[in-house]
Amino acid sequence: MKLKYLGTAAAEGWPALFCKCEYCENARKLGNKDIRTRSQSLINDDLLIDFPADTYMHAVTNNLDFSAIKYCFVTHSHLDHFSPSDLFLRNTDFYAHNMTTPMMTVYGNGDVMDKLKKTIKLFGDDEAYPLIETEEIKAYKTVFVGKYSITPLPANHKHNENAFVYLIESNEGNILYLHDTGLLYDEVYDYLQKRAVSVGLISYDCTYVILESAGGHMGLDSVPYVRKRLEEIGVANEKTVHIVNHFSHNGKLTHSELCDESEKIGFLCAYDGMEVTVPMV
Repeated sequence: MKLKYLGTAAAEGWPALFCKCEYCENARKLGNKDIRTRSQSLINDDLLIDFPADTYMHAVTNNLDFSAIKYCFVTHSHLDHFSPSDLFLRNTDFYAHNMTTPMMTVYGNGDVMDKLKKTIKLFGDDEAYPLIETEEIKAYKTVFVGKYSITPLPANHKHNENAFVYLIESNEGNILYLHDTGLLYDEVYDYLQKRAVSVGLISYDCTYVILESAGGHMGLDSVPYVRKRLEEIGVANEKTVHIVNHFSHNGKLTHSELCDESEKIGFLCAYDGMEVTVPMV
């Protein structure tokens, strides 16, 4: 199983659209891996995590066949994770011909479903989105799609919404995808321990980078704590790949500096376009 990071920034992107701070100006100057778009990941070629406004750019930049995507799991309704208007372009009457997969299903919580319904209403009626199915999902209720078993877990992020992080399992490997969230709830550790699941790759929210963690995100000061707890309950072991992702320009560091700081605590640092093969553990 492969995971490809399509976008690795927080809501504002990096450089941020309207920002001329020192760190955004550095990113513009350096280019390459210092340019970070909004958060999105692709597993193999058929499972998408989140659908931000940068989705079109991700498909073109990475030369991807997005018509092959069968499943889109949304973490929560924030704009940088779910901007569904471009789903209208799956309409085969005008915009999409010879698609690899005729139907995509969008999975998410009730707020995600409501946001999609409101977007559809802007275009007139349900027929505007003829090749999309939807399924509302609940915490701890595993969804079986194709070769994947995907379990939504409560994220410590948006207190007026049931945001999710995801446990993604298949016979090709397992992933724990922790975006967006602060420190995990005890109940999540309890669930993972009872499941006796081991994962080959863990992707950690690191929005605060070198700043002190707070609220519904983590940083370099808090991801080691989560890693330690996951190792203590057997979710992670010596084969597990640990990657930090989802960075805000307020975190200050260039990609090179962020890699150096991440390496000191035993983590890899994600960048747009990074692809990782998930080890079996």
